[in-house]
Amino acid sequence: MPMPSWRHVLPVHKLSSIEDQRRTMGSTLEKLRQLPFVTLARAGARLLHPSVACVLLRDKLNWRSRPHSSRRHLDATMEWICRAHEQCGGKGVSLGFSLLRGWFPPYPETTGYIIPTLFDYAKLTGKDEYRNRAIRMADWEIEIQLPTGAVMGSIFRGPDHEAKPVAFNTGQVILGWTRAYIETTREQYLDAARRAGDWLISVQSPDGSWRLPSAETETLVHAYDARTGWSLLELHALTRADRYLKAARLNLDWTVAQQQENGWFRNNAFFSESGWNLPLTHTIAYVMEGLVESWRLIGAKHYLRASHKTAEKLLRIFELRKFMAGEFDDSWKSAATYSCLTGNAQIAGVWLRLFEITRDTRFLSAALKLNDYVKSSQQLRALHPGIRGGIKGSQPISGHYTSYTYVNWGAKFMADTLMLEDKIMAKFEAAVSRGEHLGPGDLHEKAQAAIRTEI
Repeated sequence: MPMPSWRHVLPVHKLSSIEDQRRTMGSTLEKLRQLPFVTLARAGARLLHPSVACVLLRDKLNWRSRPHSSRRHLDATMEWICRAHEQCGGKGVSLGFSLLRGWFPPYPETTGYIIPTLFDYAKLTGKDEYRNRAIRMADWEIEIQLPTGAVMGSIFRGPDHEAKPVAFNTGQVILGWTRAYIETTREQYLDAARRAGDWLISVQSPDGSWRLPSAETETLVHAYDARTGWSLLELHALTRADRYLKAARLNLDWTVAQQQENGWFRNNAFFSESGWNLPLTHTIAYVMEGLVESWRLIGAKHYLRASHKTAEKLLRIFELRKFMAGEFDDSWKSAATYSCLTGNAQIAGVWLRLFEITRDTRFLSAALKLNDYVKSSQQLRALHPGIRGGIKGSQPISGHYTSYTYVNWGAKFMADTLMLEDKIMAKFEAAVSRGEHLGPGDLHEKAQAAIRTEI
């Protein structure tokens, strides 16, 4: 998810030389100079908070915490999401917490796809509080839905502010509304999702992509709209209206056509010439998620094959480097010394899904390690409520993606992958306790058979 244009992030450089340190310090000072005086004064006061100072120092020295149990990290993450929700009056979810600007206004797009996460956590814990929060979010999304049926881009600044529609954002809120309908059977959610889906169809390009201007991105067309295609399939599953299936297939087939032989997707970056001109792991994972979930709904194996190809390439990179860089060029090379934590959580989630499908334990092992990396960056005991349990955009926090900010979508994807990890590990441990052979050779043979069957 890109940040709105006035929050473009700082490039990060490996601090291995005096020149690199000067360059990073210069860009940080330039960003500070652009802030209004009052905001700068508040930022200065905020930076004096012990929790904030601790984060900055730890990241400067590359200190990370020892991971705790996944359930403890999951609970802390969900508590952070609830605090972000309360910051906006219990309607939408704050975009996140910035060390420089504090809490942001609510973000319609990501509030939409946080809704399913809250329903899942409510089922896991048996607590209606989370279900009720999800319903309030879905109601708020209807309140601010545009007359055309679309969902606005950027943050919500109030009813008097001009709002422009964005295709991707619309798809993500459809995912929230369709899940709210499934959980409550209230027709207003399905009606809102239909209006949004019909708008998406009305503005879809003949090739299946969406090519609309946005304040959040400079590029017009995006492979990561695979998640938008997925949202139309969720709508089709509930309505059986062929128009949603046709539009989704058109988009997803276009997406698969963007994939190079090495698994990298073209047209998958936020910008073409600025610092974000390469696909982030966040957007790469968006594509994989959209394709895997679309395969789940309609069984189109070429969607699963495409996602598997990219996931396999990322797996080999992670196994070799023991680190997941935040962005990659078209030959899978990266000069980035930061890691995009949101992308890490998403990739781990895709690997876990592929383990479920193929039983290839390489995906399970890598997912657990990548989740541990994200957990090690999370502060569970911080005094500041904007930091405790939150997920930074980048590790270190000064990194290229959403620098100095804890973002709600990072928390959402972290919660999703930890819930999936918990489910899979319970089944895995039960299989071990039954005495099933789970050695590398046996599992590799099973994985290859699964790949031949499913992919």
